[in-house]
Amino acid sequence: MMHTNIGRLAVEKKWLTEEQLQQSVEIMDKTEGQESIEQVLFNHKLLSKDQIINLQKRRKVNIKKIENQAMVDYIVKMKVVPREKLKNCLNIQQRALEQKTFIPIDQLVVSHGLVQQARINEIKEAREIRRYIQQAVSSDDPSRKGLINRVLGGYQLISEIASGGMGIVYRAVQLELERTIALKILFDQFARKKKHLNQFYREARLSAALNHPNLVHIFEVGNDQGFYYYSMELVEGVNLGDRLLEEQKLSQEDALDIITQAGQGLEHIHSFDIVHRDIKPSNFIIRHDGIVKIMDLGLARQLSKLQKKASTMGTPYYMSPELIHNPQEANQRADIYALGVSFYRLLTGEYPITGNDAKEILKNINEQIPIPVTQVVPEVSPEIEKIIDKMIAKDPNERYQNMTAVLNDLDRVLII
Repeated sequence: MMHTNIGRLAVEKKWLTEEQLQQSVEIMDKTEGQESIEQVLFNHKLLSKDQIINLQKRRKVNIKKIENQAMVDYIVKMKVVPREKLKNCLNIQQRALEQKTFIPIDQLVVSHGLVQQARINEIKEAREIRRYIQQAVSSDDPSRKGLINRVLGGYQLISEIASGGMGIVYRAVQLELERTIALKILFDQFARKKKHLNQFYREARLSAALNHPNLVHIFEVGNDQGFYYYSMELVEGVNLGDRLLEEQKLSQEDALDIITQAGQGLEHIHSFDIVHRDIKPSNFIIRHDGIVKIMDLGLARQLSKLQKKASTMGTPYYMSPELIHNPQEANQRADIYALGVSFYRLLTGEYPITGNDAKEILKNINEQIPIPVTQVVPEVSPEIEKIIDKMIAKDPNERYQNMTAVLNDLDRVLII
C-alpha cells in the first residue's frame, strides 16, 4: 500500500512502532487541532527534524504517483489515447524513473501531441479521478474504516457515493422516517481542526437556509460518536462534468435548458446575499428526470464575510478577473461570469480562455479575447452568443448585474 500519512510512513520505515504512533495520535487529538502529527512526533522526540523532512518529501512523491496512476487508469478506461501510444509514454516514464526523474503521464501525452492540455485539465476535474485520489490519500483516515452498516445520529450508512476535498458522502437510510438520503461526513483529520469544522458547518448552514428545486436540500447537521455530518437530499443522476468528458459538447437546446435551470438556482442563492464562487459543470448534477441541481457550497461566502477575507479560490477557467485580483470585491457578477463560461463550454466543447497551466490561464483571463461562439459552432443562435458575451465580459460593470436580468434574456430566447 502507498501511504500518504506521515505516521504510517514512519512506521513503514521502522522509525516508529505501531504503539508509538497510536499514542501520538491520541496526544494530537487532545490538542484539538493545535498540533499536527509531525509536531507531536518532533516535540516528543520520536522523530528528528531531518526524518520529518524526509517523510514529507516521501509523502509528496507518493501523492504524485497516486495522481499519476489515477490518470493512467482513466485514460485507459475512456480510451483517451490509443493503447500503443500510451504504452510508449509509459515506457518513457519508466526510463525517466530509472534516472530518478518523475514525469507525470499527463505531461507526456500532452508533449507528444496525443491530448490537448485543456482536455487534461477537464479529466483532472472528473469525479472519478478526484474520488480515486482522495480515497488513496485518505486511506489511513480512521473516519473511513468500518462505517458501512453503522448507525450515526439515526442514519444507517449503506454505501459510499463520493469523496470530496473535506469529506465522504454516503448513501444512508434515516431510520425513523425510513427514507434514503445522502450523508456527508467530515474527514477525521479536518474534524480535529476548528477552522475546518467551521467551514464544514458554514457549508451546511448556508445550504440549509436555501430551499429551491435547483439546489441540493440540506436536512440536518449533527455529530455522533466523534463524527461530524450533515444529511441532505439524495440526487440520483449524472454529473455534468462527467457527461462533457464523454460527449464533449451538447445541443443548443440541452445547453439552454441546463443553464436556465442553473441560473434559477443561482438567482435564489443570490437572493440570500450569497456568492457560490465555484460554478462549473462538475458542480451540476442532472437528475434522471432532467432537473438540474447545483451542489458544493464549500467555497460560498455571504458577501459581508467575503469582503472581510479575501482568497482566490475556485477553478481557473471559470474565475472572473475581479475574483483573481480583488476577491474582496467579488459579488454575484463573478457567478454570472462562471455560468457564462459554463454556457460557452457546453455549446462549443471548448473554453473561452485557453492556457497550458493555471498561471497562464489566470493571465489570459485578463488579456485574451475569446473566440465568438458562432465562429466555433455556427449554428448557435446569435441571441445566445450576445448573452454569453455579456455574461463573460471582463469588466464586471459591462456584465449582467444580476441573475434575474440573465434569466429574462434567456426566457426571450426560449420563446423564439
